[in-house]
Amino acid sequence: MDQDIIEMIRQDHEQILKMLDDLEVHDRATSETYSVARGLLYSHMYGEETTIYERMRLEMYERIEDSLAEHNSIRIGLDRLDRIEITGTEWVPAIHDLKRRVQFHIDSEERLLRVAESFIDTSERFEIAERFRRAKGAQSGYTLA
Repeated sequence: MDQDIIEMIRQDHEQILKMLDDLEVHDRATSETYSVARGLLYSHMYGEETTIYERMRLEMYERIEDSLAEHNSIRIGLDRLDRIEITGTEWVPAIHDLKRRVQFHIDSEERLLRVAESFIDTSERFEIAERFRRAKGAQSGYTLA
């Protein structure tokens, strides 16, 4: 797995959006899919917050604070979904809302990642990727429903 942190984040984003797409369709939405998506979101956000955000904060403090607020917004959306039945009428609007929050965050984070590529050299990006991988693994055991 020789990926730098930015490639890893982008790959996670693709996987997360695909899972949210599946959760929007009632006949594909299952508690197992939601549990996996929820775990991936939590571990991804934790990994970002404890690795690349710490590094990026030195160069772009206010923008990272905005990203952290977006993470909190996503957590609020997940908390809401945790209390809703997948087969209930509230599910689709709630998953649409979460997907909107996630897409907004991904779009704004993509702009940050392009800037980060200009000041975080390649070797450091690979080192951060390894810490990100470990952080996600450590967090994932605690976030699955």
